[in-house]
Amino acid sequence: MSSSENLTRQLVRLDSAFLVGDVQRFNQIVELGSMRELFAAVVKEEIKREPGKFKIIAVQGNTAYVLISGIFRYGNSGDETNLSTKYTGIYRFALTGGSWRLMERIEIDRSNKINKQRLYLAVNPGTGVKIIDTLTIDVNDQLGFAAKLNHKAALQKVLLNNSSVDYLFSGGMLWLGSPLQKDQQLIIEYSLAVERDDNNTNSSYFGPFYGHLRNQYFWHPFFSFSSANDRADFEIRCQVPKSFQLATSLPQKDLLSGDDRIITGKSEIPTFGLSIYYDRDWRLRTFKKDQIDMVVYATPDFAPGDQLLYDQFSKSYDILHKTFGKPVSNYLGIVQDRTGGNGWKNRANSVVVAGQSGSYLITNKPNPRAIFGHEVAHGWTSPTGPATNFLMEGWATYAESVLLKNVYGDSIVAPFFQSQKQNYLNGNFEGEKSLWEDYSNSGISYSKGAWLFYMLETQLGKEKFSEGMRGFVGSKQHTIHAFMREMSRAANKDMEPFISSWLKSKHIPHLKIQKIKSGIEIVQEGEPLWFQLEVQILLKSGVRLSRTLDFRSGKRSLKVAEREMESWVIDPNQKLLHQITLAEPTGGRKN
Repeated sequence: MSSSENLTRQLVRLDSAFLVGDVQRFNQIVELGSMRELFAAVVKEEIKREPGKFKIIAVQGNTAYVLISGIFRYGNSGDETNLSTKYTGIYRFALTGGSWRLMERIEIDRSNKINKQRLYLAVNPGTGVKIIDTLTIDVNDQLGFAAKLNHKAALQKVLLNNSSVDYLFSGGMLWLGSPLQKDQQLIIEYSLAVERDDNNTNSSYFGPFYGHLRNQYFWHPFFSFSSANDRADFEIRCQVPKSFQLATSLPQKDLLSGDDRIITGKSEIPTFGLSIYYDRDWRLRTFKKDQIDMVVYATPDFAPGDQLLYDQFSKSYDILHKTFGKPVSNYLGIVQDRTGGNGWKNRANSVVVAGQSGSYLITNKPNPRAIFGHEVAHGWTSPTGPATNFLMEGWATYAESVLLKNVYGDSIVAPFFQSQKQNYLNGNFEGEKSLWEDYSNSGISYSKGAWLFYMLETQLGKEKFSEGMRGFVGSKQHTIHAFMREMSRAANKDMEPFISSWLKSKHIPHLKIQKIKSGIEIVQEGEPLWFQLEVQILLKSGVRLSRTLDFRSGKRSLKVAEREMESWVIDPNQKLLHQITLAEPTGGRKN
């Protein structure tokens, strides 16, 4: 039996184990721990599974590269695609002991790029869409080109450089046997029947009067939510019956042509997955702030009212612009999604999506939030790569503190960050998640991410911190490495060790405080993090001492004359995200 035949038999066994939920047999073939964990979780949750097609891309001695695929069936096809593509992918197999075993996942964006997308979209409300997508791609990977696409897409045409091409579409991924070449033209023509489930409207909903496709529906191809290699220049042309209004997540224009409304949009900066929303009852309103267009796509009774929205947008823009420089976008759309609920739902590219109505804009209680300003602040960063959500959600949450301070004064800052600390602890992120690897936007980047920005501000000082942010925003290289470079430049010292320790650790500092004869001893337990810790000591004479200890690992001592210490306070101004254990609880105080 040839090695290819042996491999094919093993792939059939893998599909069989996938179908019946045989975890033990699955693990006999799969060495990759993350894939084992995914499959065990899906089997435990009793999610229905369908094996897809597989393709042996290359066999090189005892090494093979294979596309395997499968579908997890549990609801909306966009959500199914999102989960399924954690399984579907290209893998390296190794021949050991006469058997092929799955060893490693090959990331589909490791060297390929999507440079442009030209989308034509015919929208049929209540039914679905027909799409022609013309992509400009660079293929630098010997294993071909692959991208994620909604697994229910019905492909009619796939052309590479105006010629037919060997391709496989299965399990939410489209693979092409492409030559190594830059600036290739890929044309994909397909249709999608979009779900209309009133109980599951998050990723998509196509009702007769209103509906939407979010980027997480994967209605056009891209790599992932944080890849640097699918940030593309977009142009979109949408056709919808003229009785409907339609909002893309890009700056756009529209005109009437016969019985249709034609929407054209173009990205201001390279971006990735787009969203679209339509509604028969919207009335469009446009407002101007300097060079920024704020466009409201909503019914006349949408709340908050137009003037309140504009005033809050204008104020938020002025504060952030003055402090951190010009935003990367000159357009903000506010889009009403009437599929259920109120509030500010999400931000997609250049638009903020609200529910039937929005919600409050800024408040100081019970927990301080500048929730609308959070969405406005997203216009200052467009990150990619590791720590994407730290630079996106952590930044926007930190920006809330700046906006809150402008309205309520300095005293609001400490309660705001204490509430974010509580969010971190209540979210059970400690020891489980890191900011560096938060690709799925688990929630940790909002709380711990905002704290890291705040700690940078307190260490560098507001002026240098703002200088660093202005340099980062203006660089248009919104990667974590560019961020660390600009912060180091502003600080005039290398900030990477400090920033990296907080980004890559799954913990926050755990401090054990021990009273000793000559003062106090502070031990950083567990994984070392870099930080500065302020300590205040009250002597029996009434004199107060204040010291800042520079922690990198191990322990630090703060010494005073023996028996002269009355009490002590750790982090009196609440500028550090930490937890404290008191080895001797008397005589001191923690914050």
